[in-house]
Amino acid sequence: MDKDKKPAAPKSAAEGDTDSTPKTSPAAAAGNAAVPVAGGKRQYLIAPRRGVLARQAAVTPMSAGDMSNAIDRLPGVEVVRVLAGHKNARMMSARPDEATDTYVVKVDPTHAQILQATAPPEMIVEEDHSLGYGRKPDADAGAQLNPQSAFSSAALRQVTIRVLGTDDAPVANAVVEVAADGFPAKGTTNAHGEVTLTLVQMSNGPVQSLSVRPAHTYWNSYLVGPSLASDQANIVKLTPLWLPNRNVPPFAPLGWGQRIMGLDESPTTASGAGVRVAIIDSGADTSHPLLSHILRGADMTNEQDPATWKTDVIGHGSHCAGVIAARIGEQAKTESIAMRGFAPDAEIHVLKVFPSGQYSTLIEALDYCINHDIDVVNMSLGAPQPSLAVEQKLIEAVQSGVACIVAAGNSGGPVQYPAASPYVLAVSALGLHRELPPSAWEQTQVIAQTLTADGLFSPTFSCHGPQIGVCGPGVGIVSTVPGAAFNPESGTSMAAPHITGLAALLLSDPHLAGYLGPRGPQRVAALFQLIRMICTPVSANDPSNRFGAGLPRLQNIRRLLPQVYR
Repeated sequence: MDKDKKPAAPKSAAEGDTDSTPKTSPAAAAGNAAVPVAGGKRQYLIAPRRGVLARQAAVTPMSAGDMSNAIDRLPGVEVVRVLAGHKNARMMSARPDEATDTYVVKVDPTHAQILQATAPPEMIVEEDHSLGYGRKPDADAGAQLNPQSAFSSAALRQVTIRVLGTDDAPVANAVVEVAADGFPAKGTTNAHGEVTLTLVQMSNGPVQSLSVRPAHTYWNSYLVGPSLASDQANIVKLTPLWLPNRNVPPFAPLGWGQRIMGLDESPTTASGAGVRVAIIDSGADTSHPLLSHILRGADMTNEQDPATWKTDVIGHGSHCAGVIAARIGEQAKTESIAMRGFAPDAEIHVLKVFPSGQYSTLIEALDYCINHDIDVVNMSLGAPQPSLAVEQKLIEAVQSGVACIVAAGNSGGPVQYPAASPYVLAVSALGLHRELPPSAWEQTQVIAQTLTADGLFSPTFSCHGPQIGVCGPGVGIVSTVPGAAFNPESGTSMAAPHITGLAALLLSDPHLAGYLGPRGPQRVAALFQLIRMICTPVSANDPSNRFGAGLPRLQNIRRLLPQVYR
């Protein structure tokens, strides 16, 4: 529009506009005033700075009364709930009336920025970020979209994928994803093992990739650049779990990760008895024959029914639980299935924070761990953003004798939080090439320059950096999933439970009781140091610190501590 030319005034009906109907919106016609669209409130954490963090900031901790009054005076702040802390909170206080509660609030993001900028140094104000559980990235993560302008010549076509398993039996409920020239097309196979997808393609040539992820029993399949027919079904045959190596659950009690860590030739007869382990994850399906002995837990996402920790809609927590504590009971023997976790006799506490986990639910879970004298915690979770409120809780956990073992993350970049905290043991993922079928997605994740003569390697997805303490088996790990089934999974989420199970085993070994000492922060430090001590280095050339101290192996204990195992 010419900036010097004024727009013409609208014509009235008398000036020739034959349509005299008022030009109003439906909302205005209904008598509703127009309102601008605005974003909603977000969830934040407001916590007192205590202990180590207070000393680092050279501040005096707030009193409980001052904290409560400060929250009450904040305009526009809605208190969602108050996390009341743990049994040792008062013992860790510098003053009798010290504030210990963490407030979960909702506030407008703009207002929250003002609160963060003006908060006193003895108060933490931060967003309550969402947590991710550390399964490997989706198989199509590398698919590329063509420029939008190119779609003028694109065509739609339908393809049918038929997924078959052993003896050409159809595989239902397998997730199929095809990356062509638009966004990937995705669907789930029906009872006949079939799904029909609509693809956007520039030409009738090969697609970028085809991935199939079965619910259980089979390996995933990932094909690069396949040609797909439109006039007939395209058959994908899946590889069963017993290939390339039948020596995995449910056909054998130990997976490759447990064997390479020496569980089959351990110098100790310990089995985790007397040790309390918490798994902060998506729950655990205790109807699985190998997890039925797990009796304790809480659902941090369901205040109405905390017992729903036994429902695992994701399957992630059940998989971790199997690596740590699967036990072969009578039902498992009857059904001829096998799997032995590192610490089958440990007392397991399942703390459900997924789906919809946030830092506030993690804080609540850590308070549970302190209150219940948990010895080792498995956290196969994380987020890119650090949290002072969580950091403070991790410090309190260590001071209470709780050892936290955390998955490093699967973004392929820097270590995520809370694995990046100096108060935990961060675990990266390790793979063994010969344990993978040729068509598995994991074959695309091998970093060639990390491949050792024994076939060990670091996968592309594993986070790395100076915070990595040790590595653990995390590629193609077969373990328990809901529905009395088994599935191979990959991610640092699978590596961390190997180290957690190992830690529980070490803590339950009476020979090591004197070496590790009584429950407390010194025992946490001694445990982490022992795990590092029994590591076998994976590679002499590790500039990105993908392996940390290496892979912990139980076979190394006798050599390092001959005075203990005589």
